[in-house]
Amino acid sequence: MKNIYILEDDYNIRDLIQMVLETQDFKVKTYSNISDFQRMKNEVVPDLFLLDFMLPDGNGLDVCKNLKNSEETKDVPVILMSAHPNLNKMKGADALLPKPFDVDELIQLISNHI
Repeated sequence: MKNIYILEDDYNIRDLIQMVLETQDFKVKTYSNISDFQRMKNEVVPDLFLLDFMLPDGNGLDVCKNLKNSEETKDVPVILMSAHPNLNKMKGADALLPKPFDVDELIQLISNHI
């Protein structure tokens, strides 16, 4: 079973993504802010990170850069999702997912990177 860590502050979106991915046989851990997410360093490295851009205590692009600069997580795919109008100009993630998104699009994008 593949592990996915989700960093998303909107609990409706976070719960929906978790429910959808669990029905696809993924093991999912969710975080609502960067502080909680950073504590996961003592946990198993996941197979994929799904990060929101706008977060209450920072932004997902900075988190992505930190993950890609870490020896432990540099090879783990990162998908950055956002409703930000300049999402296509954000560099560093393995894939970008504009919000709102179609659930099938999300599943396909994750499947392409795992």
